[in-house]
Amino acid sequence: MEKTLNVSGMHCKSCEMLLTDSISAIKGVEKVNADSKKGTVNVIYGDQSILESVKKTIEKEGYKVV
Repeated sequence: MEKTLNVSGMHCKSCEMLLTDSISAIKGVEKVNADSKKGTVNVIYGDQSILESVKKTIEKEGYKVV
């Protein structure tokens, strides 16, 4: 499964790396691509239930899923 989330609060490559590392650590996430210029996080994952964990992780890191 693949989903692109709109995320506010990302400003730079450091933000992208932080989210990529945090989301990649979730079991079942296959690939993550955060793009601060577009304000998106693209996630490829194995099971629908993982998406909620991804959203919670983004918000835990101080960003907002919009």
